[in-house]
Amino acid sequence: MGIPFIALEGDGDDARFRVTEEAKEFLSTLRAPVALASIVGRYRTGKSLLVNRMLLDVKGKGFQVGATVNSCTKGLWLWNKPLMTKLADGSEVKLLIIDTEGIGSLDADADHDAKIFALALLLSSYFIYNSVGSIDESALNNLSLVVELTKHIRTKSDREAGGEPETGAEFANFFPHFLWVVRDFTLLLVDENGNPFSPKQYLERALTPVQGFSEGVEVKNRIRRMLLAFFPNRDCVTLKRPVEDESKLQQLDQAEWSDFRPEFVEQVKLLRRKIYSSAPAKTLNGKMLDGFMLSHLAETYATAINTGTSLNIGDAWTQVSKSKNVKAVDDARKLYEASAAELEGKMPYSGEELQAHHKELSKAADKFFREHCIGHGAELDPYITSLTDALHDSFLTLQSKNESVARQVAEDSIKEAYAGLASMVEAKSFVSFQEYEKERLKIRSEYMEKTPDTPAKLEVLLAFMEYQIPVAAGLIAQHSTTQFEKTISEKVKSLLNSRAPSLP
Repeated sequence: MGIPFIALEGDGDDARFRVTEEAKEFLSTLRAPVALASIVGRYRTGKSLLVNRMLLDVKGKGFQVGATVNSCTKGLWLWNKPLMTKLADGSEVKLLIIDTEGIGSLDADADHDAKIFALALLLSSYFIYNSVGSIDESALNNLSLVVELTKHIRTKSDREAGGEPETGAEFANFFPHFLWVVRDFTLLLVDENGNPFSPKQYLERALTPVQGFSEGVEVKNRIRRMLLAFFPNRDCVTLKRPVEDESKLQQLDQAEWSDFRPEFVEQVKLLRRKIYSSAPAKTLNGKMLDGFMLSHLAETYATAINTGTSLNIGDAWTQVSKSKNVKAVDDARKLYEASAAELEGKMPYSGEELQAHHKELSKAADKFFREHCIGHGAELDPYITSLTDALHDSFLTLQSKNESVARQVAEDSIKEAYAGLASMVEAKSFVSFQEYEKERLKIRSEYMEKTPDTPAKLEVLLAFMEYQIPVAAGLIAQHSTTQFEKTISEKVKSLLNSRAPSLP
């Protein structure tokens, strides 16, 4: 279904573009490569129909279609089901379709149209311009928005530009492939000698500069020059009128394919195949963009429009790179913590074992970051430092959990091991402390052998024995004293008895 991508909220001077939460959530699920095909054209020329029936092949449940003179689509809309397509080189991409608000509508001005045009242009990897009739002066004049692009778009940051005005000389490095779809086309594509030529050649002929030196001719040629310079990768497709019966034109969104002219259906299949196999992955500065980056790119452009500044590709790339790298750091940290959580079930570990696991998990997190970050060298240093600090904090948490488990295991182990010895002390089984110490050292040796080698191991042992040894020594001493006194008493009694005079 179609979901709002960049919504236009408010009216007049208070109107603001906003990337919707629904679009952000959807885009965040898409990994690179992602291609975006946007459809732009004058309002009420059947753009949404072109998207719904010709590209998506959905009937009555695609982007909004109307039969009045009002523009149906406001802002930019996005089809939330990626189309898996294969390019001519065999690579697969996820193709997203963007429908845009029709330009030239009754409730919008040229400045608003230029913003919609620029947004679609900069976010797309494949730009489809939809028009009706033929490519004549009127049709070219409707594309006069290209002249306004230098007012709204900058290819360099203000620092890089050094105050120089935008000329558009580098637009071709950032602009998408261009496809002009001419609807209800009735002309024969033949030259003066009757030789046929292709729709692409028809476009090239239409873009040939007009002869003359008047101001009017210069205006016409300026549009042509810009289209030629801005879109080096360009093509054209012509489509016949879809039905013979004019009364059916307003119900085409609900019509069966059998209701369309056979030659039109065949042309639609060729158009769909062309777009599916030609829409390249969206890139910026040579880097393929994923859904997360596209979302932030759209937000950066929307913010620029809302604040009245130019759509600066250089600044946008900086912001997208920063957002992507921050996310790469956070995702790398989450990867470390997810793997660390799996270790908790096998705790406790020795200090060496835990350090070895930390080193292994840190290495995996660093690899993940470098696979998902943007940039190289010194520009990545702040993010690497941030990741190192984050992993250190995560390790301290892991270390704390390990120490807690280790302490509990050691305490349980020493209590279990000493229970028998304590019972023997209580039962007064030891005549001397030396006997007790001999047995205690045996139990200590067993404890040291069986208990995991952690810092808590000796701490718990020392703390436990610090209390138990004096107690045991006191009890043994008390018992020995009692025994000694008893022995002395018995001996004295025996001696007295032996010395007493016998009675007659």
